[in-house]
Amino acid sequence: MSSGPSFGAYHDPSAEQPVCPRHPDRVTYVRCQRCNRPVCTDCQRPSQVGVLCVDCVKEHQRSLPREQRAPRFTNRHGQAVPLATYIIIGITALVYALQWAGQLIPGFPDVYNLFLYSPLHTSWVALELSQLTGQSLFQPWRMLTSALVHSMATPLHLLLNMAVLWLIGRQIEQFLGAAKFVALYVLSAFGGAVAVLFLAAPNSAVVGASGAVYGLFAALWMIGRRLGADTRGITVLIVINFAFSFIGAGISWQGHLGGFLTGLAASTPVVLADKKLASAGSTPETRKRANRRTWLGLGLVAILLIALTFLGGLLIDSQAVLGR
Repeated sequence: MSSGPSFGAYHDPSAEQPVCPRHPDRVTYVRCQRCNRPVCTDCQRPSQVGVLCVDCVKEHQRSLPREQRAPRFTNRHGQAVPLATYIIIGITALVYALQWAGQLIPGFPDVYNLFLYSPLHTSWVALELSQLTGQSLFQPWRMLTSALVHSMATPLHLLLNMAVLWLIGRQIEQFLGAAKFVALYVLSAFGGAVAVLFLAAPNSAVVGASGAVYGLFAALWMIGRRLGADTRGITVLIVINFAFSFIGAGISWQGHLGGFLTGLAASTPVVLADKKLASAGSTPETRKRANRRTWLGLGLVAILLIALTFLGGLLIDSQAVLGR
């Protein structure tokens, strides 16, 4: 079937002209190789079999297994956009703005004090004090919200954490995928708070995404080793950062250490599943099994952290909290 008037043939202007279904005001003689409908330049998608329309491309993507589908958001080079990394940076920056609003606007909630974490917030002493004072002091969600707030006296605290997240988060998200990357980030923040619960003073308070960032350091090191890359650079960077953590004043080395160890633990099932997939061959079934193993490993890390939180809360006594 001809897609348009042949060269030298008479064309009747009054005859109905083919138009793009999505853009009826555009005449086009190019047709989709799959559905044979007219397709304008904006709706054309090149493929190995010729030009396809947008609707046929979407239908084909839906028919593929989830792990084989093309990324929904890509840059001009066709690479997946690390949306999870950008969203975390955006949320953290927004929370920092809300911190300042709490200080500058009368009656605005004090986000800084509402989100910071202290071992008291996950101790059984908090439950006892809540009964005595009538105020809820047991607030375990602060173990995660503390990763969203940063020092207001030193904006560099936020800038450094977000800069590192931007630099290495995009690489890790590309390897893991958005969902597993977010899980790794959240678990590392959680693990940093668990280390603070065990290693810091009961009345101490911590803020910042450093624990989560150190978890990303660990994951990048593990992934680099798995891919056979030269990891000497990241190793030196980790050593230097830990040196500053232990030497610098006002730095929660406990949170850094906990985040790093959790990052190692959380990235281990990812690396093992990828290694198993490489040896068994990449098929839909082996990919599903690898995905299940990865999420199972991440789930076990989460359960371990919850159990440690429960145990750490039992070890804090009222005398340590009240300073008696």
